[in-house]
Amino acid sequence: MSDSLIDALGFARAGSFLQGQAPLGLFTRMLDGQLAQPDAQRKSFVNWTLEGENTASGRYFLHVTAHAEPMLECQRCLRPFICNINVDNRVELVRTPAEQETDDLDDDGIERIVGSKRFSVLGFVEDELILAMPYVPKHHECPSDNGIQADRSASSQEQETRRQSPFSVLEQLKKN
Repeated sequence: MSDSLIDALGFARAGSFLQGQAPLGLFTRMLDGQLAQPDAQRKSFVNWTLEGENTASGRYFLHVTAHAEPMLECQRCLRPFICNINVDNRVELVRTPAEQETDDLDDDGIERIVGSKRFSVLGFVEDELILAMPYVPKHHECPSDNGIQADRSASSQEQETRRQSPFSVLEQLKKN
């Protein structure tokens, strides 16, 4: 993935701001194992912003927002659908992995990542999108199959009525 590299701590220290748009097809890790994206989706973009923040106490943060609309497969009906993925997250930057593991008294559950001088902006955006993807993608409400679903439920009801209760079968055997 070709993108700009930044000095993450310097970016946060300066309170810098970046925004951009990248083709959805560049986010190969996010799309790995997903449906092939249709031609129209190849023209889709991921819109993102990244803002650096710092506090008087010397803490550094990155605030990331992103929006993507990949084609996923609904796990209920197995049909493809456009999934709106939105990210709005704030992470704290630390200098070393050891700092990443320390517990502060004022820690408010904010994730910590190690800031580097060669920090991949699009790699970070992609990481956040992957974390925001649904574990089990599904429609809010699966579309009907123009009567196919009704036919399936009617045929399953017919099968259920044809299938006899095991107790009625035993009753028939007892009478014989």
